[in-house]
Amino acid sequence: MKTKSLSILFALLSPFLAVSQLETDEEIVVKQEQNDDVYLSGSKVKVNAKIDGDVVTAGGNIIINDSISQDLIAAGGEIIINGFIADDIRTAGGDLTIDSKIGDDLVAAGGQIVITDETIVHGNLISCAGQLDIDGEIKGLAKVCGGNITLNGKISKTASFYGGTVTINGEIRGPAKIVAETIKIGDNAKFYSDVEYWAEDRDVDFKNSLVEASAIFNENLERKGHRFSWGLFGAAALSFWIFYILSAFLILLLFNALFKNWFSEAVTNLNKDIWKSLGYGIGYLIGIPLLILITFMLIIGIPVGLFLTVLYLFSLLFGHLVVALLMTHYLNKRNKQSWSFWTIVFLAVAIAVVIRLITFMPLLGGIVSFLIIAISYGALVITVLKHKASLQPSP
Repeated sequence: MKTKSLSILFALLSPFLAVSQLETDEEIVVKQEQNDDVYLSGSKVKVNAKIDGDVVTAGGNIIINDSISQDLIAAGGEIIINGFIADDIRTAGGDLTIDSKIGDDLVAAGGQIVITDETIVHGNLISCAGQLDIDGEIKGLAKVCGGNITLNGKISKTASFYGGTVTINGEIRGPAKIVAETIKIGDNAKFYSDVEYWAEDRDVDFKNSLVEASAIFNENLERKGHRFSWGLFGAAALSFWIFYILSAFLILLLFNALFKNWFSEAVTNLNKDIWKSLGYGIGYLIGIPLLILITFMLIIGIPVGLFLTVLYLFSLLFGHLVVALLMTHYLNKRNKQSWSFWTIVFLAVAIAVVIRLITFMPLLGGIVSFLIIAISYGALVITVLKHKASLQPSP
């Protein structure tokens, strides 16, 4: 009965726990072919074997050396992608090197991004970076922003560049828009369709780059350059995920340092009766707002009401992180592991990302979010009440 009850909680969170390969450690090396989706989290992650499914990975250093038959989602400090990716890449990090054949889109955000001359992106490129070098071939459209952008490769369709300094020394087959403080045109640059541009110095020397095309200075592009078009939405979303992952990491680091034993004990209570945890959790989520209203009706209760309001909002804001950490401690106990402090934190971050993605689903995401937060907080409330009861003097 206990196992059945707990399976309901984790089925609500994500089916990957049941059917996928999940691994976390200080250093992970995938050496054997995997036939399912793979979720990896560690200080160093290296994929040296074929993955027949999606790969979701987070870590300090990530290297993909073999092929992935579906999507790759990666976040880390340094990321190097050498293997063939059959579908999309969604990646964010400090330093990114893409040296790969990509079956569909590449969406990337980072401090420095290098797309090598061996890279072929069969879909679109959406990217935002401090330094972006595009040396490979983009068969779809390209929408990019950055401090310094350099194109030495080829773009087959439309191209939009928004940056501080944009250097074009490659080919653009479709219409182009360039908005930058400085635009530099190299000797190897080729525009096969018209290009609209705006630069602080409107007199840009396009040399011999225009092939049956014209370059038009457009003052309106300066204002448009400060707006987000749909094409840059992917890059903005990745920037959000960088912020979210780093913030989640710091908060989970603090939570695990301060309340590790509490979470471990809450898992034991969750094992005993998940429905009791759900009941206590719903009581917490609904009962505390009612209590706050009552305290505000009483003048002497206003300070208490303010304190409870801050505490309640804090618990809602970090609810998904609490769930992620509780899940990690559950997995640790379920698998009879003795994971290190850092392993627990890294895995909790990965689970928090999955939970956040689920909550984006209309209606269903909200229902799942409410249930898992209620169950998690219910287990923690039971733990607190048991500790309080144990401190009471025996009659």
